[in-house]
Amino acid sequence: LFGTARKAALRRAPSPMADDADLAVSDSAGYKAPDKVGLGDLVNKDAEDDSLRRYKEQLLGAAASGQVQSDSSDPRKVILVEVRIICPDRPGGDIVYGNLDTDKGLAYLKENPFVLKEGCRYKTKISFRVQHDIVSGLQYVYSVSRMGMTGLRQQEMLGSYGPQADPHACEIPRRTFDEAPSGMMMRGKYTAKALFTDDDKVEHIKFDYKFEIKKDW
Repeated sequence: LFGTARKAALRRAPSPMADDADLAVSDSAGYKAPDKVGLGDLVNKDAEDDSLRRYKEQLLGAAASGQVQSDSSDPRKVILVEVRIICPDRPGGDIVYGNLDTDKGLAYLKENPFVLKEGCRYKTKISFRVQHDIVSGLQYVYSVSRMGMTGLRQQEMLGSYGPQADPHACEIPRRTFDEAPSGMMMRGKYTAKALFTDDDKVEHIKFDYKFEIKKDW
């Protein structure tokens, strides 16, 4: 939520929040989306090429051999499973929101804010399942607002994922920790909107959450 650049963005003059406009996806400079290849086509393509076969096994896992069965009654390709706020210094451990593959779980996430102590180290771990087909260029876009004014908007490229029974997981930031802003002016309640989208601009998941920065946990 708040890296060095992120904290600086929140300290700048915010702009009026415009709902979905804050989640508009911008094209990455120099990035060109690859041609779309379906799961069945990729599995059967160049079957005699050992290097490609190994790559497909790494990308697709059990789906490369047809061992992953997707729920035909559930049309979703990307399913949010869990949002975990990893807080190494929090007395109660990580903050976890589970069962996010259900409307009830998403409603609980939206209506039950979490608390960050000012200046604390933390990162966000997102777990999700992919089913039916490959998702190419999955991106996580989110905006943070306070008192109706947007102060931060971020877009994170997560990568491409194939179907598998176990959830995929990504940490943001990947290698370091963010630091929550400090000071009386930064304490208070925040609202965030998030979106999972891909190279085809398909909006897989939209959800809201809230949090509060306090002097202590």
